[in-house]
Amino acid sequence: MMTPDPKALDGWVAEGAHHYLLRVQFEDTDAGGIVYHANYLAFAERARSAYLRCIDIRQEEQMATAAADGGMMFVVRRLTVDYRRAAGLGAALRVETRLEALRGASMSLRQDVVDFDNGHILARLLVDIGCVAVSRDGGTRPRRMPSDVADRLRTTTPPDPASG
Repeated sequence: MMTPDPKALDGWVAEGAHHYLLRVQFEDTDAGGIVYHANYLAFAERARSAYLRCIDIRQEEQMATAAADGGMMFVVRRLTVDYRRAAGLGAALRVETRLEALRGASMSLRQDVVDFDNGHILARLLVDIGCVAVSRDGGTRPRRMPSDVADRLRTTTPPDPASG
């Protein structure tokens, strides 16, 4: 009997990108049986969280300690979506997350939601993420990304030199 490994849920890193698989469920669709447009954002959010876990950046640990000791967390600053094709109920999808640019207190990601069967890009998301310090009173302010976090991002999914 095979023993399941929960790490498999987080996808994998290959060819400079993180790959995350999911299947479109009934709850993801509208009355016409196609993915409701806002759910592409949810798919991308799941993939971003899985990407960070896959490369040993634990957001849940950062959030638990952030308010107590002035830690850091990531926040979405800007997000644009280019919807290209619709996905339907039961479709197998792959979210490919690529690090486009890494700066002192931020990073830019490109996320493609791809039809697993034919390779068509269904939606492309461009996401700017900021690193913020959390104060004990719950306030936030931009802060430089910790060097170990930046190094892990840079070495596991190097930024595309053509994009920044």
